[in-house]
Amino acid sequence: MADWQWVTRIHKAVFKATDGRLGGSLMGIPMVMMHTIGAKSGETRSIPVACYPHPEGLLVLASNNGGPKMPAWYYNMRAHPEFDIQFKREKRRVRAEQISEQERLQYWDAMSEINPRIVHYWHNAQAEHNRQIPVILLRTLEVLS
Repeated sequence: MADWQWVTRIHKAVFKATDGRLGGSLMGIPMVMMHTIGAKSGETRSIPVACYPHPEGLLVLASNNGGPKMPAWYYNMRAHPEFDIQFKREKRRVRAEQISEQERLQYWDAMSEINPRIVHYWHNAQAEHNRQIPVILLRTLEVLS
């Protein structure tokens, strides 16, 4: 198992055990716990993902650390675009929508300032794997708590 997979498991456990009091950020980067619905299984799948502010919700990148494939959660949210998230202690119902390239450029500087690693992920995905990284808006539909 890769190191980042262990980090994800520990992060999920800490976030769940503290109901978001801990785990709302990782190495200074804001995190959101997404509870997507499995595209094939229909079961809830929880995953912490780096997130970035947007006036209508949060932005997430389907970077998969710049790897050759999209993360599994990307396919889940395409199949079931409405799901719940938890950002720190606040629970929300969201709708996932891929933003345009023009809108990505509008937010890119702010996102890369928050998390400089995304510049590497973006370059790696394009240069080494010929893959575009989708930027997804988690548009807030309802604040649950």
